[in-house]
Amino acid sequence: MKWQTIKRLLWSAAGGAVAWWIVLSVVLGWMPPWSAARQAGERADAAVLHALAPICVARFQQDGDREPKLEALKHVNTWMRGSFVTDQGWATMPGADKPGAGVAVECAIRILATSSS
Repeated sequence: MKWQTIKRLLWSAAGGAVAWWIVLSVVLGWMPPWSAARQAGERADAAVLHALAPICVARFQQDGDREPKLEALKHVNTWMRGSFVTDQGWATMPGADKPGAGVAVECAIRILATSSS
């Protein structure tokens, strides 16, 4: 009879731990540290793109040869558009040696979106 009591106690403890985890994560918004760090990194990357992509688009719009370069960009394969923008120098911010990660791709998307409207 003691083994049944111990077994029931262990299953109750496991169920309580799962229930507590659900309460912490769903109701109170708690998340493990590795998840919070990943989410913070994603938000930081998105903020950088949000801040730098408009500068890249403005640099494109100031380019004297923007019309032929826009036509060339339209004909470049989708996976090469970031490289095209990088080669033009639009994605490299003043004072930087190279563009930030993803800025050139986001810039190409925005350039094409603004040119089609």
